[in-house]
Amino acid sequence: MKRLILFITAFLIWQSLSWCQEVSKVGTTAAPFLQIGVGSRATALGEAYTAIPEDVNALYWNPSSLDWFTDNQVSFNYSDWFAGMKFINAAGAIHLGEAGSFGISVTSLTTPYMLVTTVDYPDGIGTKFNAADVALGVSYAKKLMDRFSFGATFKYINRRIWEMNASAFAMDLGILYQLPWENIKLGMSILNFGSKLQMQGVDAIVFHDLDPSMAGNNDQIMADLHTKEWDLPLSLRFGLSYQVIKSGDQEVLLAADYIHPNDNFSSVNVGCEYGFMDHFFARIGYKSLGLQDNQEGLSFGGGIKYQFIGIDYAYVKMKYFDYVQQFSVNLRF
Repeated sequence: MKRLILFITAFLIWQSLSWCQEVSKVGTTAAPFLQIGVGSRATALGEAYTAIPEDVNALYWNPSSLDWFTDNQVSFNYSDWFAGMKFINAAGAIHLGEAGSFGISVTSLTTPYMLVTTVDYPDGIGTKFNAADVALGVSYAKKLMDRFSFGATFKYINRRIWEMNASAFAMDLGILYQLPWENIKLGMSILNFGSKLQMQGVDAIVFHDLDPSMAGNNDQIMADLHTKEWDLPLSLRFGLSYQVIKSGDQEVLLAADYIHPNDNFSSVNVGCEYGFMDHFFARIGYKSLGLQDNQEGLSFGGGIKYQFIGIDYAYVKMKYFDYVQQFSVNLRF
C-alpha cells in the first residue's frame, strides 16, 4: 500500500514539474466550464475541497472521496453565471459495501438565445443561435484500507455552438489518505486528463475559389475548414483538511488546496467552516492566492442540514464581473 501511495504521489509531482513554464498559457485550453466549482459548500470554502470527503459533490474535486461517507446521496447545484448563462450540476452516489461506491454526474453550461449577425446585417439576419457545454461522468471509488482510498471518474464532454460541436473523453484520478495525526486528511487528484476538442460541423463548410486571379474560375467549390484541436483544462490538486474542533455542539474545519493547472500559474485556495449543533454552518474562503491577475477572491456562504436534507448557499466576489451565487440541495437516504 505504501508503494502505491508513493507511486501515485511521484506521478503527480512529475506531472507538475513537466508543466512548469514561464508563461501562464491562459486561454489555451477548451471547455473552461469544467473549471467551474461544483457544490455551494466547496465554493464558499474557496474551492479548497480536495481533502473533504463528506458529500457527493466531493467527487468533482477528488473522486476517491466517494467511498468515505456511508449514506447514499443525490445533489443538485444551480448558479446564474455571467451574461445570462446558466450553470447546472446534478450528481448521485450509491454505496455497495465491500464492492465500493459508484457515482454519476451531469454538468451543463448554457447560454440564452442570441441573434445571428453579420457585417452586412449587424442587427441580425432573422435567426437565433445558442451554445451549450455538457459533461457526463461515471465514478468509482474504493477504500483499500481504513485510511486510504482510490477513485476515478470517466467523463464524456461535448461543446456545441450553433451547428458546430466537439467531443472528448477524459478521466479524473484521485487518492485520499487519513494521516496518522487525528482529524487531518491529505487528498491528491488530477482532473480532466483526456483527449482534445476539435470543432466540426456544417458551419465549417464554405465556398472557395481555388484561384481568384483567374477570370472565369469556379468560385463555388465546397471546402471544409480545418479547425485547431484544443487541450482540456488539466489540473493537479493537493489538499489538506484539518478538523480543528469537534466537540459538543461546535466544530471548526480548516482546508487548503494547492492547484497547478496547464493553462495558468499555480495558486492556493483556503477555507474555513464553523458548524453549530451539526445543523447550521457558516463558511468563508479565498481562491487563487498567489495569482497576480486573479479574477476571483473572497467567497462566503452558509448551510442548513436537518435529517435527510441539506441546503447550501455560496457567494463569490469577482474582480471585474458581477458577483456569482450558487445554490445547492443535497438529499441523503
